[in-house]
Amino acid sequence: MTAEIEFFNEIFEEFVCSEEDVQDNEIWKSTSIIKLMKASIGEENKSVLEDGLKIILNLCKFRDCGYLQDSYKSESYSVDELIESDKNKLDSILKAEFI
Repeated sequence: MTAEIEFFNEIFEEFVCSEEDVQDNEIWKSTSIIKLMKASIGEENKSVLEDGLKIILNLCKFRDCGYLQDSYKSESYSVDELIESDKNKLDSILKAEFI
């Protein structure tokens, strides 16, 4: 379990540090999927692999479109549609999570 947390922290850190252009986003996505596949070799619990793929693809979608998808594959609200107080809350939560 600790190895999984460290792995996902590494992926998030790389995501936050990567550039926001399309090419860098695709490179990040590809390298993250490769790392996930290598890390899941020999794992019997395939839910980690499935969750990892969802996280990677949702982060790419967020960078491309500005919104996230939930686990049921329906779109969430665009960040631009949030009221100012909710944007500030989201901003502080994300900063606390990624910094």
